[in-house]
Amino acid sequence: MIQRYVKTMHQLLIFLAIFSCFSIALPTAFMSIAMGLFVLVWLISGNYVEKIKLIFRNPVAIIAIALFCLYGIGMFYSNAPWGMRFNWWLKYHKLLYIPLIISVLTNKINRDYAIQAFIGGMLMVLIISYLKWLSIVPHTDIGQGYFVFKGRIAHNILMAFAVYLMLKLTVQTAKPYCWIWAIATILGILNIFILVNGRTGQIILLVLCFWFCWEIWQKKSIKYLLAGTVALVIIFFVVPKANDFRLMQITQEIANHKPNEAQTSSGTRLEFYTNSLTLIKRNPLFGAGTGSFEFEYKQLAETQKTLATYVPNPHNEFLLTWQELGLLGLFLLIILFASQWKASYFILKDSKHSMVEGYALRGLILTMTVGCLFNSLLLDAGEGKFYCVLSGVLLSAYQRSKH
Repeated sequence: MIQRYVKTMHQLLIFLAIFSCFSIALPTAFMSIAMGLFVLVWLISGNYVEKIKLIFRNPVAIIAIALFCLYGIGMFYSNAPWGMRFNWWLKYHKLLYIPLIISVLTNKINRDYAIQAFIGGMLMVLIISYLKWLSIVPHTDIGQGYFVFKGRIAHNILMAFAVYLMLKLTVQTAKPYCWIWAIATILGILNIFILVNGRTGQIILLVLCFWFCWEIWQKKSIKYLLAGTVALVIIFFVVPKANDFRLMQITQEIANHKPNEAQTSSGTRLEFYTNSLTLIKRNPLFGAGTGSFEFEYKQLAETQKTLATYVPNPHNEFLLTWQELGLLGLFLLIILFASQWKASYFILKDSKHSMVEGYALRGLILTMTVGCLFNSLLLDAGEGKFYCVLSGVLLSAYQRSKH
């Protein structure tokens, strides 16, 4: 009876993990509900000894738990109101998804289902985006393009990673089916650069494309990278209105930005970074505590009238972590990403035509680290859960000893 209960709970956990990967493409509420149920079922699922063993065999899981605990410690010396401190700490509970999923997805087939669910969800988003462009699906233009379910920033970040996975499927799938993935990849790239104008995702896609070439062809990729660079330069100078792409307007926006007068997106972000460094200088070693950024930035804005606005985060995860937790927190965040990168090379490749978790994990880390330079992705609900859920899925294939 007990064994049947444990088995049933385990199957339910697998289903919820797979559905969570699919719900990444949906409104954030769906993923929140799915992972909320996942955590609840995990707590009553039994077989805890085996689950905990799987968690502590994975170094990344331990680091994720340590970072979450450090945010908890940061509450006790923060100068923000207690309600704000606790609320901000809870925003990082998603870090616990990594060890919890690692303890459940022990089967290669289930991991493949989870990745396929994510790709399936993003293909659905891609189709809806083009249907909006064709005016088949209703769309309200607010100047951000034809995004679906999420804003332009999240849309393009998730789509960039999906394109990276589809590039891999294009080169490893046998003909004629590889052309299906090739077409989907091209549509995804056009969607990111033309239909939706989220610049963070555009930058991430460029980085992922360069890494894809190196990952697949190694030194032979240099000629492809050079060809791609030349093509981009030609497009910039030859294609009409190439300067209209938001990615090309960053320098001009910074030059035109005037606090409290003529604000621009890029200029405002640069202002956030500068003011964040001012806050960091006050407590560089230990930080000002969890939840302190919004509170301290508001105080800074009140004393310096040149600041453009009050903001809840600096739109840079590295600066945010440094300001809240000091150098120890920043170091632990970097170690989290670095340990995942190292772990990606300790993941076995089961077959030539399988979705390789190591390849996908390296792409996920590049997506996250580049994105964190321009946004507080770990703090953000949608992007943070996207990272933690997929990290748990991919890291569940980790092997302690390399074969």
